[in-house]
Order: sequence, then structure tokens, then C-alpha cells
Amino acid sequence: MKKIYSFLLLSMTTFCMNATSYTITTVGTAYSPATLNVAIGDVVTISASGNHPLAEVNQTTWNANGTATLSTGFGNKTSNFTFTITATTTIYYVCTNHVSSMGMKGQINVSTVSINEQTEVFGNINVFPNPAKDNFFVKFNASENGSVSVKLYSLCGNEIESFILNKEFYSGVNTLNLKLQNTITSGVYFIELNYNSKKIISKIMID
Repeated sequence: MKKIYSFLLLSMTTFCMNATSYTITTVGTAYSPATLNVAIGDVVTISASGNHPLAEVNQTTWNANGTATLSTGFGNKTSNFTFTITATTTIYYVCTNHVSSMGMKGQINVSTVSINEQTEVFGNINVFPNPAKDNFFVKFNASENGSVSVKLYSLCGNEIESFILNKEFYSGVNTLNLKLQNTITSGVYFIELNYNSKKIISKIMID
């Protein structure tokens, strides 16, 4: 477990160092580039304005040159929009003024190789709500009594906060109530649960 955990932290640091920033511009009534390939952790800026309002849509709407906004997407934007790639998916977006008449749309393809997949083998805890805002809970099932520590890390592997240090727990299902500091900014983080020489890591998003 120690070797795997060390590899994970190294991967997190390398992953952060290799993050790339991309800018998608508008050229007339087209996006440039119209298709972009990125990885988890990369930062993307898409040009938007009152003349070229930006909206995220699903694939069906995108194929039909429609404008129905994706309810789980980034909504409508009328100024340049910058965001960090946090999930392995394809992002479809359109200019709501020009997609139906000019086909002004684009897509962002996210690589399937990511730090998120590398952490799946540690996903033996339940973190909720996720995304979290003011506080969240960590639920885990222990086979024996012991002590637990919980820490929050950035995508780069930097420790952000220590929530609990060496708190006693009992065998069975345990639930920890953790409060977030106001100074923690929105983004994607990793929760480390350390109990009885075992380390478990899970992703959490903070609004």
C-alpha cells in the first residue's frame, strides 16, 4: 500500500506540473480550434460575448445545431469563460446566436488517462455531499477499532487542511462530519483518510 500511495502522490504532482492552458477563440462565426483534446487538470478558456453567447449542450442538441442548455453544464456565458477540466468526458458547446444558421459550435475531448482513474482503487469511502460547500461527511467501514486522520490535498498533492488527527473510532460503519474553512477556494481536491496504517483517497469537489 505504501508503494501505491507514493506512486499516487508522485502522479498527482507530475499531473499538476504537466497541466496545460488552452484558449478557444472566435474567428468570424467559428470557434478556433473547433475541436480540442485535453487532459484532466488542464485549463480552458472559451471566447464569449454578447454577440457570441456561449452555452454547453448535450451531444444530441449539438448534433442538431440546437441551443437547449445542458442542465449540468456551465450554462450561458456572455464573457470569456475559463474553467479547469475535472472529469473524463466530452464537452459540447455552441454559440446560441449562430449555431442554427452558421453551425458555430465546438467540442472538447478529455483524455481517458487521468489522476481520477488512478485513485479509483482507493475508493472505499463515501464522501457526501459532493460537491460540498460548508461541510461534508466521510463514511467508512472499519474491520477493527483504531484511530483516524483526515486531510485535504490539492490536485498538485499539496496539503490544504488537516481536519482530524488521530481520532478514535470503532469497528463497523463510522461517519465523520468535517467543516470547510472559508478560505478554501472552489475546485477539485482529494480527501486522504489514514487509519490503522491504511491510506484511502477519494476525490471531492468544493463549490
